[in-house]
Formats: sequence, structure tokens, C-alpha cells
Amino acid sequence: MSQENSALKRALGSETHPGQGSPLGIVRGPLYGHLGIKADVFMPQVHQLGAHLVRLFLFWDQIEPEQGHFVWEAVDTLLDQLGPSDEVWITLNTSSKWATRHATTFQPPSPALHPEEFEHFVLTLVTHCQGRVHYWQCNNEPTNPLLWEGTAADYANQLKVFSRAVKVADPNAIVVLAGAVDAFHSSADSQNPDAQAEHAFFDHLLQESANDFDVFDLHLYGDHYAIPANIEVVRQKMAALGHQKPIFCGEYNGPSFFNFAENLPILQRLFERMLAYPQSDSQAQAAQSDAVAELYEQMATLPPQVQMFMEGCPAELEEKRHRINCREVVSRCLLALSGGVQKMLCWNLANEKVDRANLMHLLFDKHKLFDYERGAFKQPYPAAETLRRMVDALGDVERVQRIDLPEHPGIYLFEVQRREQGLLFVIWERRDALAGEDDPATPVSWQWSWSQAQAMDVFGEAIPTQVQEGQIHLAVSLTPVFIEP
Repeated sequence: MSQENSALKRALGSETHPGQGSPLGIVRGPLYGHLGIKADVFMPQVHQLGAHLVRLFLFWDQIEPEQGHFVWEAVDTLLDQLGPSDEVWITLNTSSKWATRHATTFQPPSPALHPEEFEHFVLTLVTHCQGRVHYWQCNNEPTNPLLWEGTAADYANQLKVFSRAVKVADPNAIVVLAGAVDAFHSSADSQNPDAQAEHAFFDHLLQESANDFDVFDLHLYGDHYAIPANIEVVRQKMAALGHQKPIFCGEYNGPSFFNFAENLPILQRLFERMLAYPQSDSQAQAAQSDAVAELYEQMATLPPQVQMFMEGCPAELEEKRHRINCREVVSRCLLALSGGVQKMLCWNLANEKVDRANLMHLLFDKHKLFDYERGAFKQPYPAAETLRRMVDALGDVERVQRIDLPEHPGIYLFEVQRREQGLLFVIWERRDALAGEDDPATPVSWQWSWSQAQAMDVFGEAIPTQVQEGQIHLAVSLTPVFIEP
């Protein structure tokens, strides 16, 4: 078997030791051991949720702050906490004060001034990890100007250097292409300039860099019912160029602030305030803080779709958002796995740094699975408990297939084939995320080959079922339900 084929088998989970190969993992967060934040021990929390696959971010400046001077604290703290069943995905940000076009310790990363220095850095880092990091990714979401300051050609050139160094240091390692954002792959966005730029950027990479990566990374935060179509767009792009690569999802969660039409005008105003000062980072940050502060002053008058993402929102909206979150942790995952995605990593374990005045806090803070304060993990949120249930149910999944029920077009029913646990079925009804839980459940039945069935929803509640004359009968709502024969 060639090294390339062996590596791809490993990526697909078909050549792993016990415990590896599960499709479900967790992202640690964006600031592990960087910018004054101590590198912590987090794998016990990952294991608490049943997962063994973790993704985290490292920065060139964090590891080589001066040329030839390497600081291994964050890397070694990571490696020391790994067990034999753990898999690691590192996203390496090319942020440096001395070695890159844009001098920075954080964002945006940019091309190396001297490719040979970047190659030496990557070679040294991957060698230091001694094969214990399975997946290596060069930067993240490069079409976002906050996350990459360069062109598609710049990224392709840097990826070539990155991939060569990774493969020399660890021939079994998997190189992951920087993440694409699902919302820009929708055909409905074809006239959107941002969508066109996203397409053009990744079209260039898929054509010019096909030999420099093993896996395509697609981030799934947009409309979750568009997930299968977005996956298919990526497959069609690769097929048109004569190749296919496995697709991973390095980030997903929901609901997101921008999933609700009521929130988009507010988001647009926030961006306009920030972009009014393009020449000054400090002025832009001050404008952002002022805009977010004003939003909080108006919170009581804002739509519930906005309020539920804000700190201190009414308890009933906080609880509703938690319920929506639990449902979407499961439904997004099933939709992606049914589309052939090989790995799903939930964003995120906990936020290392909290700043309510930052727009990203408004958009993404409530996706966290644990509270985190001064290096200590606190109580898990409801989505963490749901994720644990899903990992228990899907940890040895081999295949997910949607079953059409023509008489119920709004019902989403999936058959899950598992290696050791046998068949599992997952079902829910497509409804409005905010108001749909107030509607009565829909009676549903379909052919059933077993004499009994046990059902539990994503909140851990038992769901009554009835099996009669080769049919299973149950009441279905927008809450996904796990059913075992």
C-alpha cells in the first residue's frame, strides 16, 4: 500500500487503532496557550463528552517568536494529555511578527516573507510532534479578510510549502485544505459578490493545489437544510477537475446569529460601524465596542431572535436557544453525514477569552459547550449533554442514509448503519426553529421489521412508540429522536 493510500484510509477511519475513526469531535477554541492564555488540560472534558477527536489552533508567533527560538509549552501540554485513542487536528496560523508579510501575533495571518523559513518552521513543528498529530491544516477560512491577508495564489503557494514539509516530517499525516464557509456555496448566493469571491478562491485552490492537500474542510453554520446541497456543490467542483477528496467539517454548530432574517439588518449596521474606520485598528475596535454597547442598551426592544444571543437575555429566551442548539447539534450532523462528510467537529469546547464588546462574542459565544473561567472548566451546557448522547449513538457509524416518506415530505428520517451497535434510526420534522416547538406533534408511521422499538429524544426523554402489523407509530416534532429496534 502506498503512503498516500494509507494516509487516506487513516483519514476515513478505516485504518486506525481502537477508539479512533469516530466521525465526531470537538474544537478546543481559537486561543489555546496564546496571547497570555495558559495552555490548559482539556482532554478530560473532551472524553467526558465521549469524543476522542479534537481540533485546535496554533500560531507561528506562539511557537517561534524569534527566528530559531522555539517555545514548546503549548505543544507539549497538548501532547502530554493525549491518550492512545485520541486524534488531533491542528490548524496552524501563519501569524508572525518577524516572518510574514503582515507582522502580527494573531490576525490576520499572511504569506511568509521567505518560504524556506516557513518550511523549516513547519518541518520542525511536525517533527517535534512525532506522529501524534494526525491532521495538519494551513490557516483557516482564507476568504475571510480577518483570517487571511493574501490572494488565492498566495495561499496556494504557501500550502505547497506547508504540505511538502508536513509529508517529509510525517508521511502518514493528513493535510487539510483551509476551511470553506458553507453559506457561500449556496446557489441562491450566486449573485452575491462575497459568494462569487468564495467560489473563485476555492476554484483556484481545487485546480492548482489538488496535489497539496488530502481533505477538503467545509464549515457548516448556514441554513442546515442546505447542507446536503452545499456538500454536493463541493463534490461537483472536484469532479469537474477530475478528482475527489474526502470532506471533513472542521466547524459546525447552530443556531447562528445570521440564520435568522430578523438579525441581518442589525448585523449589517454593526459591520458598517466597524468598517467606517478602515485605516485605524484602534478606531475600528472602539466603533465595534460602541455599537455592541448600544445594542445591549436596546436589548428589551430587539426581536427575540437577536436577544437570545445576548448575555443576560430573558430566561425563557435563553432556555429556548438552548433547546434549538440541542436540536441543531444533532440535525446538522445527520444531514452532513448523510451527504458523505467523514468527520464532524463541533464548535467549541469552551471560550478561552470572553469579551462582550467584541462582535464575535455576540455571534459565537453561546456555541460553547462548557463555561470556562481562569483556566478552569465549569458546568456543561445542555448542548454538551446532547452531544454526549449523539456520540454514544453514532460513535461507530458506518453509513447514514435518508429515507423518504412521500406522505410526509417535511419529515426527516435517517437510517444509521453502525459497526457494532446495529441499526439506528433518527427522525424529526422540519419546522420554524423559533416557533415550531409550540405546534402539536405529527403522527408518523412507516414499515418496521422488528417486534419492538425504543426511542429517546436529544434531551434524554423517552418517546412512546407502538409497533403493530409491521409498522412503527410515533408522534414526531422538530426535536430529533433516536430509535433502536
